[in-house]
Amino acid sequence: MNIDILVVGIYFIFMVAVGIIFKRLAGNSTSDYFRGGGKMLWWMVGSTAFMTQFSAWTFTGAAGKAFTDGFPIMVIFMANAFGFLLSWLFFSYRFRQMRVVTPVEGVRRRFGATNEQVFTWATMPTSIVYTGIWLNGLALFVSAVFKIDIETTIVVTGLIVLFISVIGGSWGVVASDFVQMVVIMAVTVVCAVAAIIKIGGPSNLIEQFPAESIMGPNMNYPLLFVAWFIFMFVKQLQNINNMQDSYRFLTAKDSTNARKAALLAFVLMLIGPAIWFMPPWVTAVIYPDAAMAHADALGGKAADAVYLVFVERVMPVGMVGLLMSAVFAATMSSMDSGLNRNAGVFVRNFYSPIINKDASEKKLMRVSQGVTVVFGALIIIVALFINSLRGLSLFDAMMYVSTCFRCQS
Repeated sequence: MNIDILVVGIYFIFMVAVGIIFKRLAGNSTSDYFRGGGKMLWWMVGSTAFMTQFSAWTFTGAAGKAFTDGFPIMVIFMANAFGFLLSWLFFSYRFRQMRVVTPVEGVRRRFGATNEQVFTWATMPTSIVYTGIWLNGLALFVSAVFKIDIETTIVVTGLIVLFISVIGGSWGVVASDFVQMVVIMAVTVVCAVAAIIKIGGPSNLIEQFPAESIMGPNMNYPLLFVAWFIFMFVKQLQNINNMQDSYRFLTAKDSTNARKAALLAFVLMLIGPAIWFMPPWVTAVIYPDAAMAHADALGGKAADAVYLVFVERVMPVGMVGLLMSAVFAATMSSMDSGLNRNAGVFVRNFYSPIINKDASEKKLMRVSQGVTVVFGALIIIVALFINSLRGLSLFDAMMYVSTCFRCQS
């Protein structure tokens, strides 16, 4: 058996085991199922907050952009770090003090039942679309590595994430996110160190990078770059510190743990992007043909596989499998968190107050699991549709959608 496939297989088995182990902590109430009963420690909450801010898109579409344009891609991720910094200073502990199960319950308290429903149905569909983009990015990478059909990868990965989310609830989701954080940081640090050694140091990279300027190629109006820079910081600040995405801090044990979680996410997001994009930057210098290396398999999306090209050409045998495990980790963490959150919003903010006001906790638990399955199926369908849009790069897909709605990068 191919050693890379074996590595990924072991990773999948381990993640399924995590979901099974934490099944008993899912509890018998929707509070336990959707926010862990508000009993989680800062390192668990911080890791899931960090992991939900990126996906396989980071190592495919964003890596392709880093390869062609250089350093501007860092702006998006530095804006995320800024958002977590403000969360540590001001927002995180206030979200925890709301003492609600879902963030939309906070909307109901502040703005009433009508706005609760508007907010519920305005956010769930867009979240499904984003998650579908992330899943498609993962399938793209897997297809290039293992020569497996993209559609098959989308379905299989979606089902595994669905399994973890259904049986483990928020405890299974957060536990798997922490494990996946360890995997992804360990693998990418090794790749980044190898890239720096290969290029001869950061100074050589800056001197030899083919982009025309620090703002990237074809930037005739620097003021546009400055305006985009400011806009991205404002946008990501709102993305991280809004009531929809405050759910991660609702799981914290108390306000102190919520603040520590935000600080951990800030530190990880501050150093993470420089580590992640080092291989694509170095690849642009030493392997300028990398954007066409997988053209036969990926067509117009071949530039999204430049990270893979670096690992194939520089790293030892078996490292591709570890990289794939990290890429799976990035997407699965975003998917399982999104599934758990959206199911919670649907059950607690639509089904319970509108459809069945007298439902028992046992009934709500069954409905919660059923809704999670439905949302998982919708995400898989969206990913399959996006894959059918041949010639549309993942970076462009993410940017087009975020222009219309709200984007988590």
